Amino acid sequence: MPRMRPIPAIGQARGVSSPDARDVSAVLALVARVEETQWLRDVDGFVSLLAPQAVWTTAFGRQIGGAPAIHAFTAAVLPNLFRDFQALYDVERITFLHADVVAVNVRQIPVDAEGNRRPGEDEGRPLYILRRHDGAWRIVVAQNTTHQNEKIAAQQRAVDEATSGETHAHE
Repeated sequence: MPRMRPIPAIGQARGVSSPDARDVSAVLALVARVEETQWLRDVDGFVSLLAPQAVWTTAFGRQIGGAPAIHAFTAAVLPNLFRDFQALYDVERITFLHADVVAVNVRQIPVDAEGNRRPGEDEGRPLYILRRHDGAWRIVVAQNTTHQNEKIAAQQRAVDEATSGETHAHE
C-alpha cells in the first residue's frame, strides 16, 4: 500500500490570486517525479525537470549552473556516489510568489530500498523555485540544505537566552 503523504501548506504572496488546484497538483507531481528519478537513477528524466538556465546548489554548498552542467554532475554522482541512497520527498509548503513562480519547501527523508527510515542520517530540506514556461512547471533554482537537529537546537537555545535577557532588561 502506498504511504500517505502529508498535505502541504499552500500560500501566496500578497497581491497574488489564490492558486488553482491544477497548479498545486502539477507542483506536487513535479516533486514526486524528482523523487522517482532519484530512485531510478534516471539522470535524463531528472534533468528534464529543470529549466535550461537552472541553478542547483547541493546540500554541501556546491553551486552548479545550467542544465548541461547539472546533467554532467548528476550523471557522475547519482549512480555512483549516491547509489545506496534513497529518499522520500514530502512537500511541506507551496508558496505562489507570482502566477508563474512558486517556492516549494520539501522534507527529504533518507530511507532504505524498502522505504524504511535510515537512522542516523540527516534529512534534507530542499527549496525549489519553479517557473511555469509553455504550460509546464520547471525547476529554475534549487537549494538543498542538510537539516542538522543538534545545531538547530543549539541555535534555538542561544536565541532563547538572548531574548530572555532582552525581556528582563525591559522589565
